Amino acid sequence: CLYPGRFKPPHKGHYQAAKALAAKDYITKVIVIISRKTIDGITPEDSLMIWNMYLKAEPNPKISVRISTDESPVVTMIKYLQSNPEIDPVYVAVGEDEVDDPEYGKALQEKFGKRVKIATVQEKAGNISAPHVRNILATGDFEAFKEAIPEAAYNKGAAPKIFKMLATKVKGDGQEEA
Repeated sequence: CLYPGRFKPPHKGHYQAAKALAAKDYITKVIVIISRKTIDGITPEDSLMIWNMYLKAEPNPKISVRISTDESPVVTMIKYLQSNPEIDPVYVAVGEDEVDDPEYGKALQEKFGKRVKIATVQEKAGNISAPHVRNILATGDFEAFKEAIPEAAYNKGAAPKIFKMLATKVKGDGQEEA
């Protein structure tokens, strides 16, 4: 299952979605593909480091994480599908609470036919979304930030490390950077 996204930053909802995909018996592997965009100072490398902290706190051998090799994770998915024709079906995670996700899911199905199956995921955890977490970081509210971290990672001490790493980077202006 290919799970693309910006993940700036990855939060509890993203991690729960990846775990839910991995829990499905018909999915053998979940490949999280991080966008190469930097958003509010959060880089793809920051996102990868955070995902790895989550997976260290709660290992899941079915989940792997990588930064997109292309400008868009969707382009990376197309290349994956083209270079691995023997893998059938390929599930593609589509956030049911994201505006543009159904579009790339539909486009991939049109291009690759029945080989592409849509796996709908819920990425928000309550009101926790990446923009919400960036706003929390911009205000420096560690108590609110703790709610955005997966429980296992929080229990293993990841929240202060992630907060310290990101709070100094987030500008709080909501602008994407190239």
